Amino acid sequence: MGMGIELQVVSMIAGLASAQQQRKAFELEAQSYKEQADLAKIQAGQQEAERNRKLRIQLAALGTAMSSQGVALGTSPSVSALEKDEIQIAKNDIASIRLMGMSSRRKFELSAAGSQAGASATRMGGFAKAAGGVYSTFYKPTGTA
Repeated sequence: MGMGIELQVVSMIAGLASAQQQRKAFELEAQSYKEQADLAKIQAGQQEAERNRKLRIQLAALGTAMSSQGVALGTSPSVSALEKDEIQIAKNDIASIRLMGMSSRRKFELSAAGSQAGASATRMGGFAKAAGGVYSTFYKPTGTA
């Protein structure tokens, strides 16, 4: 083997190693995005639980305030209307929390899928480049110098 062929073989091996490193980087990035998606889901769940807790506190305070004024719970239309309003506001807040959590999670899941596709493309590109190098090194078309 001549020196030129040896250098081409070394170059192909280095190219494959580089493609493997890039693939690993894409896979690590994909894993990071998956973890961020899981964290977004957990965070949305915590925000929802906190909003429910605040609603319970608000309803308890409303009940206490009305009881201290001698109004029996469930007998005053205005108190019932306030209670319904608080519940509806909380439901709307919770729906927003869920939607934002799903949106954030979806964004990270799409990024993870993109990184995984990048890893596959890098691997395939590295193999194709190496195969092309092997072909051009060892198989010269007839009629060329």
